[in-house]
Amino acid sequence: MRKFQHTVTADDTSSSVGSGDLEVLATPRLITWCENAAFQVCQQQIDADHTTVGTMVRIEHVKGSPVGAEITVLCAEPINDGRRLVCHVVVKESDGEEIARGEVHRAVVDPDRFLSKCQRLA
Repeated sequence: MRKFQHTVTADDTSSSVGSGDLEVLATPRLITWCENAAFQVCQQQIDADHTTVGTMVRIEHVKGSPVGAEITVLCAEPINDGRRLVCHVVVKESDGEEIARGEVHRAVVDPDRFLSKCQRLA
């Protein structure tokens, strides 16, 4: 598993990102950290002329973390199910207590082809 470290700042809180009114780590920010970890891990598994895009996230966020908390996102090597790469993630505080777990799904795409399809829809 690869480790990604973060420190919760005021900009990472629910009240700051608009997902609540408490000064604790916002679930949307936690999801962003998990997606970023999966992106970085998946990039090492694909051809250099391709990239990955997120397709699904399943995260259970079970414990609040205050500003200043040290957070570690642990991301497993992706499982290739034939259509996408699936990364299992576990998120812990510095004391080792688990605050979240789940999976991030990413599709492997050719960037030019992907962007040309997006532009046709605009």
